[in-house]
Amino acid sequence: MKNEYKIIWAPKALIDLQQIQFYIEFYLKEPSTSYNIGKSILTAIANLNFFPKRYKKVEIYGNSNNYRKLPVNNYVVIYQVNNDTHEVFILHIFHNSQDYYNKI
Repeated sequence: MKNEYKIIWAPKALIDLQQIQFYIEFYLKEPSTSYNIGKSILTAIANLNFFPKRYKKVEIYGNSNNYRKLPVNNYVVIYQVNNDTHEVFILHIFHNSQDYYNKI
């Protein structure tokens, strides 16, 4: 479909998701919660293939450069939209209590 954006994961974002799920499952001893959080994040990201600009722009490194944040439960997905190539780059996933603006 012409208006569909391709989702591309940065390696760091994949590691972020794995670490989130690992922490919930093994430190908090909540495997079902780990699964549900992971599924929610993956579903929300998959839905970015249509209308990825619907979420708020965020300023990172002193500019917005189409950086956006997708809130998912207690987490935030930082991503960048390239309108020319119709691609969405998933950059990081953070817990919303983290100072993620200074960690990117």
